[in-house]
Amino acid sequence: MRTITSMEKGIQPKWVEKSNKWYIKNPTVRALMQVLGTLTFGTAPALDTALDTKIQNIRERRLRAFFEELDKGSTKLTNQIIQSEDFLHAFFATTKAALNTRREEKIRMFARLLRRAISQGDFSHYDNEYEEHLGILDELSYREILILFMLERYENEHPVKGEENELQRASRFWNKFTQETKKTFHISDEEVTSILTRLNRTGCYETFVSGYFDYYGGKGKLTPTYYKLKKMIIEQYEEDV
Repeated sequence: MRTITSMEKGIQPKWVEKSNKWYIKNPTVRALMQVLGTLTFGTAPALDTALDTKIQNIRERRLRAFFEELDKGSTKLTNQIIQSEDFLHAFFATTKAALNTRREEKIRMFARLLRRAISQGDFSHYDNEYEEHLGILDELSYREILILFMLERYENEHPVKGEENELQRASRFWNKFTQETKKTFHISDEEVTSILTRLNRTGCYETFVSGYFDYYGGKGKLTPTYYKLKKMIIEQYEEDV
């Protein structure tokens, strides 16, 4: 079990104080906002002085998007779970990642990740699966996420035929996939290849190894890790627990 750093009550930054004025219907989410509000931010007075109004507003918007998304559905927590170090560490780590994220769409993905974990009601394995999912989502850029979604669409539209292998299946749509990627994100062939290569690090994408006849590299496929993560962060899966 992880041990979280102890924090004393103290002065809150203004972007946390404002959360008390938001309408949040779910009592569990209101409780989490109160938990966040009781924490000191160390040098809060100094932060309030140093951060200008624009940065304060940015943090407020991000925090609000996170809690608004968390407020959806029928999220419930027992007192036993909400007071456990495993859950609190997951909550604080996820909130921190959301606050450091620029795109609102990805902030809401962080909230869905936590919301779905809450719906499953068990954080005793936080050090394993949840932490891995959080780390992968945090590492992925929003553009990379969209490229993975695009690749999934092409794979779904081109199922494996007969005795062909996955590389042969990918070869049927790869040019169209890369052309759409280039056009959508205004990048070159080399950048597409580079982005896909980097995606190997997340475990969501796997480049085909050489060894196939007449294959010169550059193609790949989605992995079970991708589909598991997507189920945690896409709203349509929320009720499918």
